[in-house]
Amino acid sequence: MCIAGPTSDPIAKHTVVLSDHVLPPGVCEGLGTLNATYAPVKVVAHGDTGLTITLHRSVTTHYNIACDAGAPVDNPPTITVSTNGPQIFNVSWRHPAACHPTTLPGGCTATAPPAPPPPPCEGCLPGWRPTWNMSRSTALYGCNSTGPHNTAEAAAYGIMVYDWSHEKKEWVNTHPMNDDARLLSQAEAVLAVDPGVPGEQPRVWVYRNKIKALNWIGQVREKLDDPQYAGWFVRFKDYQGRASNNSYHAPACDWYGDAKSGPPKCSGFYHDQGQSPTRIDAGPAYSRPAGGGDNVCIDQCDCGAINPCGEYTFDHRNASFAEWWVNEWMISNQTLLHDPPIGLGWLDDGIGFDGVSELMVPPGSWVNDTGSSLSDMQAHVDAFLANIGRLQRAVVDRKGFYWQMIQGRGPTVRPVANISMSTCHEPQPRQVSPAKCAATLRQWCVPDPEPWQVAHLYNVCANEMVNASTARDATAEFLLTRGDFAWIGYNWAGCFPMPVKNATWLRPRPVEWDTDYGGRPAGPCEETAPASGVFKRTYPNAEVEWGCNTGTGAIRML
Repeated sequence: MCIAGPTSDPIAKHTVVLSDHVLPPGVCEGLGTLNATYAPVKVVAHGDTGLTITLHRSVTTHYNIACDAGAPVDNPPTITVSTNGPQIFNVSWRHPAACHPTTLPGGCTATAPPAPPPPPCEGCLPGWRPTWNMSRSTALYGCNSTGPHNTAEAAAYGIMVYDWSHEKKEWVNTHPMNDDARLLSQAEAVLAVDPGVPGEQPRVWVYRNKIKALNWIGQVREKLDDPQYAGWFVRFKDYQGRASNNSYHAPACDWYGDAKSGPPKCSGFYHDQGQSPTRIDAGPAYSRPAGGGDNVCIDQCDCGAINPCGEYTFDHRNASFAEWWVNEWMISNQTLLHDPPIGLGWLDDGIGFDGVSELMVPPGSWVNDTGSSLSDMQAHVDAFLANIGRLQRAVVDRKGFYWQMIQGRGPTVRPVANISMSTCHEPQPRQVSPAKCAATLRQWCVPDPEPWQVAHLYNVCANEMVNASTARDATAEFLLTRGDFAWIGYNWAGCFPMPVKNATWLRPRPVEWDTDYGGRPAGPCEETAPASGVFKRTYPNAEVEWGCNTGTGAIRML
């Protein structure tokens, strides 16, 4: 194997791995090229066990190439990709040439292989019927940590997504904690107000974690506390009970014990305290109390009688676990099998070669505390990716979709002012030149635009939407360029109302989002005249326009 020349990343359009290892077309995700003449490349050798090639550009991709003397020379990379933090991707590749990696002076002599044709992407668009109703084309990733959400606001959105931290102040003080039951109760309260339109998108979507076993969730705690499922969870290395409490980067025991709750609980299963419920008097190794005290237990934190509260780790290498994970944890009567269906929302976290994402401990600590070798980590990552592929197939087969499958963000031609965005991460402030705006919209304003091959979420921030002109421009950009599967609204931004913290609604809702534009427009947008930089689109009840020279939009009702 020789990495040089104009070779392409063989998984720039990757596919889904099924449990039987068939590789049909699946979810697309471009990760650049291994050659990367346009970007820095870092190569780290791991002796005779393999090497890691890291590509840095707009995203970072780690190609973890492991020695496998029995693999064929044309063995491709693992087709699914894991993420470990924002815009960081991990690709696994078993290859015989990685067993004795060497550097060749002058580069490779062999001709690089041609790029493979991109497969069709059946997971890029939902399987349900699209909607052109404006109010149902809005989305809110919501979280109210102090109690239930206002169902009037929830019912106003076409898609309402709830985070694990929703109602946290309530469930951290329930005995035992019942995060999943609270999420289900909130979803059913919204569905009682508006169950949605049969055959269209699920009205409510809920959080699930792909790798962290959070035992404040009843479904997870039931398995974690049952010895017959011990093989489903990763263990600390050389755990010796309470004597091991200070042996790892993360504490093996909780910090309290009293006559009411009994002695301190310890667990041999790896667990981190990064975002766990906590107490005011907890030591520095534990999660710190939030500003509003939403994560603070008034009495002792109660995640069951056996194990302390923590972020445990699922072991995807276990076959019986994989069956439960797909068909009971992810897809269940609390989600897609519910009547009406409740969608899968944010599927959180992942595992890479330095361990599990978003931990309180330093990078690499998970690997050390579990005693995992490079081959162990390869097995963890491979099993995790295979299960993600299996899940994607199961979700697509049920005409489902989840939050991260919404790949697009619209044309992003709307300028975004550099104002305080608080905890809003998307969109970031940006300036768009008239030339860039026009060039972008000329790719969108054509018959059957290529961007419509994926679903899009047009993100806005709460501080923007209190300004009537900005709200109009954001809606105009959306109406001008949207395809069948597109939504405008709010991504994750915190567990409190914004921009006014004591408001009864979590986020501002512009009047344009509840206006009737008449449904599907006549076609895609068009430039009004050659090189004019003005683009328009006609709906049954409105004409929408965007001027690249002014950086503003207009919506004129007919």
